[in-house]
Amino acid sequence: MINILFALPLLFFSFVCWGIEEQVLYGVNPHEGGGNRPIVVEEPEVEIESKITFIDYSHDWLKEYIDTLSFNVDGFFIDTFFGDDILDDDVSGSRAKLSFFTRRVIGQPVDYNYGLSVKLVLPNTNERFNLLLQSSEDDEDNRESNPINTVENVEYSTALRYIFKETERWNVNFDTGVRWGFPPDAFTRLRFRRYAYFENYRTKATQMFFWSGQEGLGERTSFEVNRPMNIDRLIRLNLGAQYLVSNDYFTLNYGLTLFHELNAKEVLAYYFRAGGDTIDNPTFNNYGVGVRYRRKIYQNWMFAEISPELETLSNNEYDITPVLMFRFEALIGVQ
Repeated sequence: MINILFALPLLFFSFVCWGIEEQVLYGVNPHEGGGNRPIVVEEPEVEIESKITFIDYSHDWLKEYIDTLSFNVDGFFIDTFFGDDILDDDVSGSRAKLSFFTRRVIGQPVDYNYGLSVKLVLPNTNERFNLLLQSSEDDEDNRESNPINTVENVEYSTALRYIFKETERWNVNFDTGVRWGFPPDAFTRLRFRRYAYFENYRTKATQMFFWSGQEGLGERTSFEVNRPMNIDRLIRLNLGAQYLVSNDYFTLNYGLTLFHELNAKEVLAYYFRAGGDTIDNPTFNNYGVGVRYRRKIYQNWMFAEISPELETLSNNEYDITPVLMFRFEALIGVQ
């Protein structure tokens, strides 16, 4: 009985509180200041931006393709597809290039040249040591008018490379080796390479200090700028200079190339080059303009290339001379 007497006042007090709360909730009108209508809070309408899925997808795909092209064109598409710098490029792993090419200056006999370049990553060295083997295919003195003599008389150099630093921004390495001519010529090279990335550009600066028994002490500097034009074109600017202490002057070179990917198997390169020196004053005395057409002929590692060029030299009174080059190459990469 006592419990019921205590419970009735509590129950009554609860009903009164609920009634007061209900009057507070329904008695407030933010617009008119009173009434029993429920509270209505008006929120500003958010304008939903209309999107066209196809256009957005195309934009995202194109941006990703150009970004990929900007990153890979220099590292893979050009330097690997063309194979011009297989020992000094920065594509990791063991690689090899076997080449045979002919060069014909109109009015002169055909020159033949055979080339072999190998970069072998030594095992159990944490990829710090590379063994290099290279033929002197760029040496004009080794060009022969007989293709058999070209293979027999080719000279090689071997070197051991130690990589001090290899990151996304830096590559520093040191080479020491021997060119196996007569007499043999020992050499050393210390190379610094720095990369920089901008919104639409990728640059590569390289400086090399070298010494050899025949040439003496020297230095070589090069600077390269790459810019993708669209999804299948890239333009490259090259600047370079070399100094030999024994000569006491600089040799200069620069070039401008437009690479055009026709499809997955064919590439065109339109180029202009110039060379000179600083014997008297900085002067360019030889020029060339031409086209390189390169095509995969078997899978992804065998190529054929034809390159017509017009060149003019100061020692030829700047007469325009047609030149035709044909090259066969096999690029082999072992990861």
